[in-house]
Amino acid sequence: MTSAALRQHYDADVALILEGTYPYVAGGVSSWVHQILCSCPSRSFALFHIGPYPGAYTKARYELPANVTTLAEAYCRAADDQKVRRPESALPRARKQPSRMLRAFARLHLEEKIDDSLLDDLASGDLTIAEFLHGDATFELLRRELYERLSPDAPFMDFFWHFRAMHVPLMRLLAAPCPRAALYHAVSTGYAGVVGAVASLREGRPLVVTEHGIYAREREMELSRATWIKDVGAGVGDMVGQARPSPLRRFWSHYFHMLSRIAYHRAERVLTLSEDNRAKQLADGADPRKTSIVPNGVDPTLWQTDSTRPAAIPARRMRVGFVGRVVPIKDVITLIRAIGLARAEADLELWLIGPEDEDKAYAGRCHALVKALGLEEHIKFLGPQRVAEMYPQLDAIVLTSLSEGQPLVILEAYAAGLPVVATYVGACRELIEGGDEADRAIGPSGIVTRVANPVETATALIKLARHPELRAAMGKAGAARVAARYQLRQVVASYEQLYTSMVQS
Repeated sequence: MTSAALRQHYDADVALILEGTYPYVAGGVSSWVHQILCSCPSRSFALFHIGPYPGAYTKARYELPANVTTLAEAYCRAADDQKVRRPESALPRARKQPSRMLRAFARLHLEEKIDDSLLDDLASGDLTIAEFLHGDATFELLRRELYERLSPDAPFMDFFWHFRAMHVPLMRLLAAPCPRAALYHAVSTGYAGVVGAVASLREGRPLVVTEHGIYAREREMELSRATWIKDVGAGVGDMVGQARPSPLRRFWSHYFHMLSRIAYHRAERVLTLSEDNRAKQLADGADPRKTSIVPNGVDPTLWQTDSTRPAAIPARRMRVGFVGRVVPIKDVITLIRAIGLARAEADLELWLIGPEDEDKAYAGRCHALVKALGLEEHIKFLGPQRVAEMYPQLDAIVLTSLSEGQPLVILEAYAAGLPVVATYVGACRELIEGGDEADRAIGPSGIVTRVANPVETATALIKLARHPELRAAMGKAGAARVAARYQLRQVVASYEQLYTSMVQS
């Protein structure tokens, strides 16, 4: 089919499948999506955005470019999901045997392997939410096949409700109309990856997956801290009062790993940002023949301020910036504690630049901690800002994230001539110390610290505060690193070439 024929047959050249990001959440992956859209003006895009529930997002944070043909939305939950009832007329013919879709759900928990038959069954759509929630087949499958094998130590009703909570979102998303496109591009695995895989199967068109952070690993991290999963109380042989990790945590973790494997299985290409991420994809089941690395990139001209940033900063506090969402995965709590430790030996202040509305409870904890530590004069919550206007006012950028892919904020900081302190997650060490021999020869462009370690972060900030000449040298190394390896035009060229080959296949 020619390019012109494809454009008549489909809603867009490329359908981007997005989960909890663009255009409603600013920064990070959303910035990357906007870069791709704006840098490929001749390519038409349809957007399919997955949100948690209607009303979760009040407004778009980005103005959609002219090449976006449609924005479709689907939600994991609806207020009336638990009120869904099976019609009385359906009771006499209620299913006694699991449908194909329900069997696929069981296989997600009982098996490690993904194959075409499982994906076919998920795509069948032969199960309604009413049947799933209230059907005898669901209850019997749980009671006879899944509970004793997967979670016998947890109360059955806990297992029952968790199983429902897992799969209702998936059913809702797979039932939602997805734009028809010549190519499906899922910008994560998880629910977005499965939606992309099923749409790809139904349309007979290729799927590409790009992972920034590794979805299954990030969900596993969240699950380890989740308070809505009850751990198992002390039993015989346990210490009095000691709780053991709930099998329900493993139940959820395995589920998210299997969702990733579905996307890996269906995708013709699996892309990520760094070799570290690629190794995790391979460990989680991705085919090495499909995987490749396309790093992030920036346009240095948008972020450059003064290429001759002086080594001696005028007398004032060293100003450190955090640019990102105030959410648990960014571990802002550790950053606040680090400032509390560092202020005894260095005169510095922290500007927290980014939205606080995604997890208001966590943002509230951050504000409370600042007050409890008496840091109101050292830490400022600035909310969303035009970051290009912020960088010239800063002396360094700091990230204490628990998980990252390849943070665009680090590349932006480098383009602005700023050094970076960041945790050893994702591609951060590679960005700061260099990825290969030639890259390492540029020199360090910041300092790497361990995760959840306020002492190390404080030590790094004190070092930068005491040595402005070191900040200047690291800032120059960062600018050189961006110029050599992380240009936006290189990223766009890679994706344009990929889109062209896939759309016309």
